[in-house]
Amino acid sequence: MSDFVGANVSNVTLKKQSDVVIKKIISDTATVNLPDGVEALEPGQVLITVDDGATFDVAAIDAEANGILCEGLTATGKAEVLLLGVVREKYLTGLDASHKPHLFTNKIILK
Repeated sequence: MSDFVGANVSNVTLKKQSDVVIKKIISDTATVNLPDGVEALEPGQVLITVDDGATFDVAAIDAEANGILCEGLTATGKAEVLLLGVVREKYLTGLDASHKPHLFTNKIILK
């Protein structure tokens, strides 16, 4: 197995923004909070803001989701968040059926 290139590489994300986002109409840079006990967030993480887009948290089940993370994040900090656009549903992380109507209301369309 060690004969293969990359056999010892760790923490590799296979998901990129281009996999998740089909059409980006409006996005913004905001502070995204990394939850306790989570090492990293991947593009496609479903997010929620309660302070008009200054900060985003990972959306809990039954939360009114209103953003999608566009880039990988390994610590709390600034990251690009999709606010309006079209995304591939199969690449979203943390998506719950209760999030879908809220994302649609916020003009984030799932394909």
